[in-house]
Amino acid sequence: MRMPCPSPGRTALVPVILLLGLVGTPPAQAEEVSGPTATVSGPIPVTADSYPFMSADGPEVSPIEEGDPIEVDLAAHGYVEQEYLLEGTAALHSPEGGEVVGEAPYVTRMVVRRPVSPRDFSGTTFLEWNNVSFGQDIEIDWFLSNDYFMDEGHVWVGLSAQRVGVDALRPWDTERYADLHVGGPELADAPAFDIYSQTARTLRSPVGVDPLPGFDVSTIIATGHSQSARYLSDYHNRIHPHHEIIDAFMIHGAPTALVEGRTPVMRLMAETDVRSRAESEETDTAYFRRWEVAGTAHVGRTEYLTFAPLIARENPGTTPQTCDRPPLTRVPFHHVLNAAYDHLITWVEEDVAPPVAPRLEWEDATTASRDEHGNRLGGIRLVEHEVATALNHGNNTGDPFCFLMGTYVPFEEETLQDLYPRRSGYVAQVLRTVNQAQRDGHIRPEDASESRRAALEADYPWW
Repeated sequence: MRMPCPSPGRTALVPVILLLGLVGTPPAQAEEVSGPTATVSGPIPVTADSYPFMSADGPEVSPIEEGDPIEVDLAAHGYVEQEYLLEGTAALHSPEGGEVVGEAPYVTRMVVRRPVSPRDFSGTTFLEWNNVSFGQDIEIDWFLSNDYFMDEGHVWVGLSAQRVGVDALRPWDTERYADLHVGGPELADAPAFDIYSQTARTLRSPVGVDPLPGFDVSTIIATGHSQSARYLSDYHNRIHPHHEIIDAFMIHGAPTALVEGRTPVMRLMAETDVRSRAESEETDTAYFRRWEVAGTAHVGRTEYLTFAPLIARENPGTTPQTCDRPPLTRVPFHHVLNAAYDHLITWVEEDVAPPVAPRLEWEDATTASRDEHGNRLGGIRLVEHEVATALNHGNNTGDPFCFLMGTYVPFEEETLQDLYPRRSGYVAQVLRTVNQAQRDGHIRPEDASESRRAALEADYPWW
């Protein structure tokens, strides 16, 4: 029984980067490695009353206050969702390094969304460390980039690694998740790191049930947002060097320090996430790239419209945050994330590093540079920000999570008319900006087309 719980200058930088020695030896792509592997059982049966938490194939969702829900249609993309149990014994690593200081049994779950046919598989699997900042498992990267994953034929796997998320699953569905445990309070999240390693091994060399029958996994990319990104940073620094199971890391929404290695890492930051000039000065290296996206928030409109309806479905009575200014920026952070994922795959498989991107600009150590409308200067500038029709700001105030949701305030008609007196001029600016972002490698052609189409559909009374 389920129960409720709550730049134009980019090309000029390339020769400099080469001179600085940012091209190193090829990244070390992981191979099958020996070591503990979780035992897989399932898939767990799905009924009208029992389905994976926040399932894309679950019951329909209701409207929400901020806009129409974004519902994911797996079948239309030739995809299937399955949930599996993972059982094993996790090594406990010392906080200071990767030394094993104990062990703990565990039973947890992973959700797999994959092409129905192995023939449609790209060879790349994204292993997401589910986020538990809200006290429940939230698949932020799936909510951001599900269309990208499915259009490209990638496999996405969401892992419940942390105790907070697992402890919330048991009361939500007391039968489906009755056996889940990943250690008690005394262990905090110590087992989570080896659970992640064992899950990665399982995707290549399963024990028990094969969750990817007929799929040849060539590349595994670790991904996680915010708190999950902090855990993945720690995993990258302490655990990964001992086995190098992961082929590349996407760390986004977290500033946690990273140790240089030979595995490609990208750090992707929204405007909300960069609090000082010093953070922006983090150095790009042979195996590391940092991208910062102007006008974006830690939680933006796209992912919110995807996950908020599911949270409301699984937790009846959930109410939205009340913010002091209209929340949820409209600058599509996920377009840059999709491009970054493509770059990571190319980096691993072809040894071609992503481009270096401009950083956000600062007046002083902690004061952001902004234009006359309040929009942020510098960074990766998507057309929705560069050819602005609104204030898209990374911060907000109000209820506890408002500071993560950013601000969106459309310009007054007089301002819009001054900025874009003629339709032809507006469209020309849009096309020029979108084309530049695509040439710079900051958006994919598919997402660039979406931005162009939106501009061509724009209409104002004075045009």
